[in-house]
Amino acid sequence: MTDIDELKGLLKIDKSALDDELVHQASLLFKVSEAYVQAAAHRDYLKEQLAIVDAELDGKVRKQFEDEKVTEAMIKGQIQTHKQHRAASDAYLKAVTEASMLSALKDSFQQRSYMLRDLCSLFVANYYEQNSVRGTDRTDTVTYQQRRKRLALNRDTKE
Repeated sequence: MTDIDELKGLLKIDKSALDDELVHQASLLFKVSEAYVQAAAHRDYLKEQLAIVDAELDGKVRKQFEDEKVTEAMIKGQIQTHKQHRAASDAYLKAVTEASMLSALKDSFQQRSYMLRDLCSLFVANYYEQNSVRGTDRTDTVTYQQRRKRLALNRDTKE
């Protein structure tokens, strides 16, 4: 089985190493997808095993009560409270939980690929640079004029 916590840790994106993150994204998504497929197959196998256990118990219970008059609900109750049914049911429910967690993790890794794309776009646009916003001629002129006014006001108050 796959360690879900280990895979969760791989979701984190190191924005200072986007090139490495991009290189590894496809293999990480495949790893999670493969784990999900295996978990889903195991879940389906255990569902079938639960059905087999229930069928065997059904035969045993009916044979046990063949001389007595019993209802289907009574037979079903005997089956569901039997320890073999509970063990098979517990194993199946555990497999359902693991497959569901891996499905959610697979979705998260797909979302991670979109986040990587967006982060790369921000990097290309110099979002992470200190001077990422570049002024135009118009904004530079307005900024220049505002600074001149401020300097002039400061000179007037000092005199």
